Amino acid sequence: MKSRKLVSLALVALLLIGSISIMAGCANETPPAPPPGQVPAAENIVVGMANLALGDYFTGMRNAVVNAGEALGWTVHATNADGDDAQLVAHVENFIAQGVDGIIISGAWFNDIPAALDAAEDAGIPVVLVDRMFDSQNFTAWVGPDNEFMGQQVGEYIVSQLPQGGTAVIIRGGPPENTIGINRTAGVTAALTAAGNFNIEVSPDFAGWSTDGGKEAMENMLARFPQIDVVFTENDSMAFGAQSAAADAGRSDEMFFTGIDGANPAILAILEGGNFRATGHNDANVIGAEGVAVMARILAGEPFERITVMYSPIITSANAEQFRNAGIWE
Repeated sequence: MKSRKLVSLALVALLLIGSISIMAGCANETPPAPPPGQVPAAENIVVGMANLALGDYFTGMRNAVVNAGEALGWTVHATNADGDDAQLVAHVENFIAQGVDGIIISGAWFNDIPAALDAAEDAGIPVVLVDRMFDSQNFTAWVGPDNEFMGQQVGEYIVSQLPQGGTAVIIRGGPPENTIGINRTAGVTAALTAAGNFNIEVSPDFAGWSTDGGKEAMENMLARFPQIDVVFTENDSMAFGAQSAAADAGRSDEMFFTGIDGANPAILAILEGGNFRATGHNDANVIGAEGVAVMARILAGEPFERITVMYSPIITSANAEQFRNAGIWE
């Protein structure tokens, strides 16, 4: 009799535990976890990381993912499509064919790869996107910043520094459909427009997210406008290029510069007290590591957030010291 009671109690306990787990999963609205028998041991996990492009920020993203994955005992295979959309798709398809346990994608300016995501889903392979969110929603999880919010913060800072208004130049990275840049500029534009006393001039030329591109675009804007009070560029590299162009033209004292990404050189420039005044914190190291953490929870069958928006404060002289060692992407 005592034995039967113990068995009954054990069964009730198991049912309660199962019910609590189901309720917790529903509360978090996470996709179903793989059955326990399908969860690979940590030392056997193989993850593919597909990168549309590398260089500065995106190299940092790749390294953060590889380092965080290897720290967990995973094997991480990272590829570089050199900016070729078709090659990125091919890399994802190759990972699927290889039967990797998970795929992490850094899509840079590419907007979507629906067929490849469908194929991963059909194969039961989770996909975590870092930084770039694709248009289609058939990915497992995404980790990244709120780009419009970062732009808005920079815009509000500009308004606080120029209460009288003025001429604001905006330099975009491109291409035209790149929603990361679109959202950053939308945030800045909204803040400046709300102030009601800014003349907003957008460079017609895309600067390709590079220092050289930023310099060339700024040279054209300097030739067009005899007075410029502030420059916003969609990343820090272009801001440095624009800053260089203004210096070459002898117009550095006329304006100040702002960007986004929180690259370490930008943070140090802010600390130096020159005319580089603000950037948005968008650390590739933090985003990449969190992407791995989310993938680890998925592969372990644990609850996870499907959408993770990273904390992205504006960095100015008021708080730059606490970010002194951030934004180092090697």
